Amino acid sequence: MASNESFDDVDQLDQQLADERSTDTRTVSSADDARTVISNFKGRDGASPWSSLSRADVADRLTDIVGNPRLIQQGALNLCGPAAFMCMWCGRDPVAFANFATALFENGSASIGSLQVTPSSALLNQDYNAMLPRMGAAVSPQADWMFMGALRNSTDVFWQGTWTGDPDSQLSALTRPEELTSWLQATGIYKSVDNQANWATLKGIPHSTGLTLTEGTDIALLVHLNLIKAAENSSKDSDWLMTQFPNHYVMLVSEVICRADQPTVQLSIWTWGETKIGLTVPQQDFLSNYYGAVVATLNG
Repeated sequence: MASNESFDDVDQLDQQLADERSTDTRTVSSADDARTVISNFKGRDGASPWSSLSRADVADRLTDIVGNPRLIQQGALNLCGPAAFMCMWCGRDPVAFANFATALFENGSASIGSLQVTPSSALLNQDYNAMLPRMGAAVSPQADWMFMGALRNSTDVFWQGTWTGDPDSQLSALTRPEELTSWLQATGIYKSVDNQANWATLKGIPHSTGLTLTEGTDIALLVHLNLIKAAENSSKDSDWLMTQFPNHYVMLVSEVICRADQPTVQLSIWTWGETKIGLTVPQQDFLSNYYGAVVATLNG
């Protein structure tokens, strides 16, 4: 069924809003093999360039993540772009992810396919424990802080400043859709990565309902957080300047639905380590806060 067709009953709608992405099991490597990589890493000795991180803690966290990439947690960090990327990549190629994360810990540098990730000494020497109080209740675990932060730090552009692990850093942690596109392309596992997002251009409901989660497809939506806040009836950002641009990426886990007889848009997403099923967004809030998507399709 096309995602923008009307629905005749609630059961049909509920089925479409279910977690479609979870039933897509196409991968290019196995979680079992990734766990072997991490087990070998945990059993090795040696100091890490990441002076404040624990090998055992990082290994245990990586083991959990390759079993369920949706555990990845940005917490208070403004790293939604790296979080969406790592969740999609690890879900498709857990061995490559495990090799990257373990090499990053041991060497202070590692590759994501054709992309070399080499964080600065300022990030490597940052005191993770000193960052914890600044995260408050929204903690990003050691491993997550390391692999997301390394990617962001290595690819920052001059006008953003350099992200060095501090939750209070906002601008330096932002990810442009062109960057997310290039990271996905660098993995080498996708036959196509299509950037259909733009920081300055709203995309509209027809664009969103035209996105299809066919097998082997990963989709990251670029939105303003007010879209999620509207669905959850929480207080929205009212600052005029800050609402003129998107500020968050989410992974789409069910196709977007707009029923002809309802003034709302419905979708399911993954963000902040949580899968949110059946969000209902007033159409105007969706229109004002949706900036497109980055769509990646696996090889083969």
